Formats: sequence, structure tokens, C-alpha cells
Amino acid sequence: MSNSSVHKNLDEYLVRAGVAIANAHQQPDIFAAIVEYGYDEAVLEQGQALLDAVYAADSTQRGAYGAQYGATAALNEMWAKADRVYSDHRKMAAIVLRDAPDRLMALKLDQRKKPALSDWLTQAKLFYANLLANPDDLAAMARFRMTRKRLAEGQALAEQTETRYQTQQEAKGQAQNSTKARNKALAELHRWMGEFKTIAKIALADDAQLLEALQFGVVK
Repeated sequence: MSNSSVHKNLDEYLVRAGVAIANAHQQPDIFAAIVEYGYDEAVLEQGQALLDAVYAADSTQRGAYGAQYGATAALNEMWAKADRVYSDHRKMAAIVLRDAPDRLMALKLDQRKKPALSDWLTQAKLFYANLLANPDDLAAMARFRMTRKRLAEGQALAEQTETRYQTQQEAKGQAQNSTKARNKALAELHRWMGEFKTIAKIALADDAQLLEALQFGVVK
């Protein structure tokens, strides 16, 4: 298999590699032929160790991506909830402070709500920090029964969204690192299997059936 085929059909590749190494160990005729070319028990055990390393790395990678997907779902749920509250607070603040352009600027109400999460967080955190720190703004918001407590709840939702964003970014980084580790282990196995296949075809050139037992096919 080519490198691209290996990644695309990883499960199949690993099973076939396992069969080849196991049969090389277990079938005396195959072992007798390949040992003449240096593929003794120690070398075959190296191949098995590389295969085991890929299985372990692949399991870790799958788990890491599962954790990332879970963290992303939790983040999106919290962000949607926080954004609904923040949007309502923005609209009410824009009404009660419409004649105070300096306050509109301080609360970033002279700008559209940012669509990107990192920008949204900056905007929402600044809005709540400046609003809650200004007694006149709080008094104005009381017109719609927006108490400090209710506004602080909106601030808390924004902070929780930031926390989940940090968790999601950490999970994303771990998933990416686990993919690199899996790919490195796979590349080492693929190199070993490529060399093994070449030598096996030389050692078993006169026995197509034994080559088939290694899943290497007919000699070309």
C-alpha cells in the first residue's frame, strides 16, 4: 500500500501487517526462508513492537478526537446560551444609552456583534465589565428591570464560555499531537513492512503460496 492508501485504509493495513508478522513467526517454512536473510525472532519482534505501537497510538488518537468533539459540543452549547443573553442585554443597553455616545463606545455598542468566538469573548467581557462598573449605566438599565444580579449572570455566562473555549483549545491541541504521534508510529511500521515485504519476496520467490500466507501476493 502507498502512504495515502495506508492512512485511508488503516484498519485493513494493520490487520494485514499483523497477519504477515504472525505467519512469519508461526509457519516454519516461511521462517526458515526469511531467517537466511536476517529476519530472525528478534527482527520479527521488532516488527510486532512497531505494530503494537501503532495500535496504541491510534487508540490514543481516537480518544483524543472524541474528547475534542465533546469539548466542542459543550462549548457551542454554552456559547449559544451566553450569546442569547448578551444579545438581549446589548439591545436594551443600546436603547437606554442611545443619547450617551461615549457610553455606547465604552460598551462597544457602536460596533456590530462579532461573529468569531475569540472576538466575541473580548467584546462581551468588555461590555459587562464596563457596564457593571458604571452606576449610571446600571441605573439606566433598571428601566427594563435589569438588575446588577441579572447582568452579572450574563457576565458569568460569557466567562463560562471562555473557560469552555480554553478547554476545547486544549483538547484540540492534544488531538493534533496525538495524530502526529500516530502518524510517526505508522511511518516507522510502514518502512519496516516495506523492507520486510521486499526481502520476503526474495526469500520466497519460488513459493507463491507462502507469499500469499504473508498477504504479499504473487512475486512480480
